Amino acid sequence: MPSIDVGGVSLYHERAGSGEPVVFSHGIPTDYRAWNAQVKAFSQRYSTVTYSRRYASPNNREGDVTDSTIAANAADLKGLIEGLGIAPVHLVGHSYGGFVAAYLAADRPDLVRTLILVEPAIATLLVEDPNSSGQMFTLLISSPGVALSARRFQSGSLVPALKALDSGQTKKAVQLNVDGIQNKVGAFAELPEAARQMMLDNARTIAELRTRLPPFKAQAAKISCRTLVVNGQQTAVWLQRIGELVARAVPHSEALAVSASRHFPHLENAEEFNAAALKFISRRE
Repeated sequence: MPSIDVGGVSLYHERAGSGEPVVFSHGIPTDYRAWNAQVKAFSQRYSTVTYSRRYASPNNREGDVTDSTIAANAADLKGLIEGLGIAPVHLVGHSYGGFVAAYLAADRPDLVRTLILVEPAIATLLVEDPNSSGQMFTLLISSPGVALSARRFQSGSLVPALKALDSGQTKKAVQLNVDGIQNKVGAFAELPEAARQMMLDNARTIAELRTRLPPFKAQAAKISCRTLVVNGQQTAVWLQRIGELVARAVPHSEALAVSASRHFPHLENAEEFNAAALKFISRRE
């Protein structure tokens, strides 16, 4: 299998096409296959690199996933880009992988040509410390709809999914996670079989949601490249607000809503997503 060793971490990756490099960083609970619909479209004009983050299939990494932090994943991504000798890259990241991509773009602007953040899970822009009752109360007072939406995900999806994962009920954990992040009962069951299997293969990465997310408001202002922030038009209220806050915090950014989609717009409406993303990348400003 084509893997690269980055500081003792083995990262499976696949490359296609030729031209300027586009690197894709996936979310939870997916892997490099989450971008199959993008590879087919993007590789006609660009050199694409899809990879599986440290605990995602088919990587065979031992451990309890607690070291799969945003900072660690950003270091992995830096190592991948430098190891392949492809900097600067057009960088596309989804959800947790979107936070990873944003973190790298802020820390190492020399490595990133353009940035596309798809439903970026930068939750610390909403509440820097979710364990702070004062911060949660402030969010509830200032944005009750956002606070209630986030609370529904936490109590109805996050907590029970992690509990199911701990008890070995991997399918239940994935179903709870996907239904919750999609804000729709039965969302997992509606996915194509290949997508469901990919998510089941990566069930243990749901434990990444236990890692402590870093504050990012100040760092977001350091992102200097052109940035596109993408949300699904029907995404949950709390995720929509995060997208708005990211677009507001990143200096050279613009926002896009992909129709007929929720948290996985690149999977749910690949044609519209691809057209918009390719147009954004190809612009010269």
